[in-house]
Amino acid sequence: MVKELVVAVALGVLNTALVMLSIVGNAGGTTLGTALQTLIFWILSLVPLFVSGLGFGVRSAVISALTSVVVAAFAINMDFALAYAVVSGLPVILLVRQALLWQESDGVRYWYPADRLLMWWAGISIGLTLLAMGLLQWDDALRQALIDGFDQMLVQMMEIQGVAPALTGVEFVAMLPQFLGPMWGLFILLSGCLAQGLLVRFSRNLRPTPELTKMALPNWLALAFIGATVISVLLDATVPLLGAVVITLEILFFLQGMAVIHVVSHRWNGRPFILGAIYVATVMMLWLVLIIAILGLMENWVGFRRRFAPAPRQEED
Repeated sequence: MVKELVVAVALGVLNTALVMLSIVGNAGGTTLGTALQTLIFWILSLVPLFVSGLGFGVRSAVISALTSVVVAAFAINMDFALAYAVVSGLPVILLVRQALLWQESDGVRYWYPADRLLMWWAGISIGLTLLAMGLLQWDDALRQALIDGFDQMLVQMMEIQGVAPALTGVEFVAMLPQFLGPMWGLFILLSGCLAQGLLVRFSRNLRPTPELTKMALPNWLALAFIGATVISVLLDATVPLLGAVVITLEILFFLQGMAVIHVVSHRWNGRPFILGAIYVATVMMLWLVLIIAILGLMENWVGFRRRFAPAPRQEED
């Protein structure tokens, strides 16, 4: 118990230290290198919380999150600490709790499946969008500061590139929440994957890594994705909540599309190189993400994995 407490507290302190590094790094300027450094530290800051939960249990994750709040309150300020607890600590605790659920039948332990875990993640991402919308609506000073900052950035871009901006600051801030929720949700997802990989490397994981190839999103979610996309196109207007739903579900079906590719690619020669090329291409050409998401959507009715399933000995994630 004492050892668990010490580890949980240490991981909470490490979490806050990484957050502070991201803030310090961002204070030096707004160059691409600084932005990338800040992004890396933000993602890494969540890893200790996931390590605490996925390696030592939900109680440990709660202790780490509370430690992080206390340290941040003293090192930064109480408002930041409470906000970070809501957007980081609470989502991590919820995901850890669900990930560690299991049932046993005939001596075999069945862990909470990857598809349901991802649906919880989707709900958290949309919830973060609602939180961002509420914050911008409630805090006029913050909203105006964002508008002024974006307008100033647009003026600088126009002076440098000579291109008239397509958006005003007001329009940009109005559509900002629909990206903030899914983007921060994606950071949470990446951090959880990094933490689980680290724990597996040192044999400290409490549960096996969820298998991507076996995730199966329900048909009603596929219909919701189609419906939300159609409504978004028909409205042709900025509706942050609807936009967040579309982006979040696109990420979910992108993952299912990658699951299809992983299964089907067992029949391909040079599979590791092809998969590597696909991953690199999705980073360089974002439209490819949509194509793979459509593939994942079609999987619900076509069943590519069932048709091209490898023999049990060949199957791997």
